[in-house]
Order: sequence, then C-alpha cells, then structure tokens
Amino acid sequence: RFCTGQRQSPVNMRLSTTRAIAMAFTLALVGCGLVGGQMGGISEDEEEMLQEMGITGQPMGRKNQQPKFPPVKSDLKYIRCSVCRKQVELAYTHAQQVLAKRFKHQSKRKNEVTEFDGEAAVQDYIEKFCNADKPDSPGAWIKKQDLVNDGDKLVLFEHPNEGHCEYECRTVERACEEVVDAADIEFSEILYQAVRDDLPLEKVQRQVCNRVAKVCKKAPPKLDPKRVDYDFREMTAEEKQMADMMANLKDSGMGGTMYRREDLMDGMAKMEEKFGSLMGTGEGNSEEAEEAEAGEDEGTEADEVEAPARDEL
Repeated sequence: RFCTGQRQSPVNMRLSTTRAIAMAFTLALVGCGLVGGQMGGISEDEEEMLQEMGITGQPMGRKNQQPKFPPVKSDLKYIRCSVCRKQVELAYTHAQQVLAKRFKHQSKRKNEVTEFDGEAAVQDYIEKFCNADKPDSPGAWIKKQDLVNDGDKLVLFEHPNEGHCEYECRTVERACEEVVDAADIEFSEILYQAVRDDLPLEKVQRQVCNRVAKVCKKAPPKLDPKRVDYDFREMTAEEKQMADMMANLKDSGMGGTMYRREDLMDGMAKMEEKFGSLMGTGEGNSEEAEEAEAGEDEGTEADEVEAPARDEL
C-alpha cells in the first residue's frame, strides 16, 4: 500500500519504512559481500525479504537438497572393462610419480634413513579416485568422460574440459567404484610392485582388470541398438566455479544461499524506484510521511485543548 499511493496511518507507514530499510540494508550487505550468503550469514528473515523482492539464490552446501543423477545400470556391463583400464592408466601414472624417488634413491651412508611416500600414499589416491564431485581430486577425470555409441560397442570418449555430472558421468563413477571395491587393497599392491619392477602398462591393466577385479575376463556384450545416448554438457568457467564452491561447502558441513550480483543490483534498482527517499533519491514519499506525522501531532494537540472544556461541563 505504501508503494501504490494509498493513504496509510503513521504507524503502518513507519512499519513499511522500517521494512524497506531492512530490505535495502540486506541488499547492500549481500551485494558488497559483507554478508556471505554462501557461508550461512543471511538469516531466514533476510532471505524471505529477498524472496519478496523476487530475488532467489542458489542453495549451497548442505542446504542444497537437489538429488544426484542416478547411474544408468543397464550401461554398466558395456563399460566396466574400459573404465577399469582407464583407472589403471591414470593410477599407474600417479604411482610412478609418487614412488619414483623411493626406488631411485641410493643411500650414501650405511645407517642413513630416508622417508618417502609408499604404498599408503597410492592407496589414499585410489580411495578418492571415484569421487566425481570433489574439486581438484583424483576423481575429476570422471567429469570429462562421455559414453559414445560406436557400432556394437559403448566406448569412453574424453573431453578436454569437465562437464555436468549427469547420467553418464554417474554411470562411469559407479563402474569405477565397483572396480575399486572388487580389487580392494590388491590394487595399490599391484601398482607398488609394478613401479618397483618397471612393468609395462598393459601388463598392469591385465593384473588389475582381468585377474583381480575380473571385469575384463570376457568381452562386453554387444550394444543394445535401443540404448539411449545422453549429450555431454560442458561446464562454463562460472558453472565450474559454482559447482566447486558447492562441493567444498558441503564437504565442510556448511550451507547457505548464493545470490548473483546481477539479481542483487536489479533488486537495488527496484528498491530505489519504490522507496526512493530511503535510498537517498526521490522526495514524494518522504513529504507524504511528514504530512501524515504532522496530521497525527495536530490531532493530539486538539485532543489536549478540548479536554479542559469537557471537564468544565
């Protein structure tokens, strides 16, 4: 009513004014970064104010209840072997980098003790290898994978940049988890020994995928021609930054709401248009408020003047 020009009582007008100032203050804090919505610094009342202004943010961290895309279980039988071989390729390269100094080192003194990363470091890498959500983790490779129909086969195609982790991404993630669960600690043991003995990659892949995980003992079945293919959607730099921030917040147990600066600036413009005097512009609403308050004061003085006359009667 304050914004539509209808006459209000001074009390209601003061409430509207207070509400408007609170909205403007919330916008200013969020827009300037003084209140971190993503860090849970905005109260529920402040979020409600922003929603009243048509500003909705992106739930972050533990506050984001959006479910993950499910894996396509019918695709797993086609890709288990190729996913395993890709895992071994990446994990073997990492193990070589981690263990190289250990096996090349030669003690210069008889009782010299030198500590190097060992099998435990390789095992730690493998345990994080199938988590596609954690940014800058060993599992980041999964977001680059695309499942492509190639005749009667379903093959992995790696894109240069990460994509949104949807159906096919979650399918690769699930296949990765199955390999790690099946191989267990033998995965890291094989990698450790392979680096020590300088084995070729092909032999290491056979040891893990054929002998231990047993996902490459038989050729995958022929691809169902009715199999549904899902498009790979590459993430923009802004989308990746947002996804990484959400993952980090969720991992730390924090949550909140992230607002786009463009939406906040648009909200500030609307506030200036509706409550110009409160934002430092416009005079009409301010004059109306002053007139209403003056009217209230005059009414009070009149009551005080009339009171003695009634007493005399």
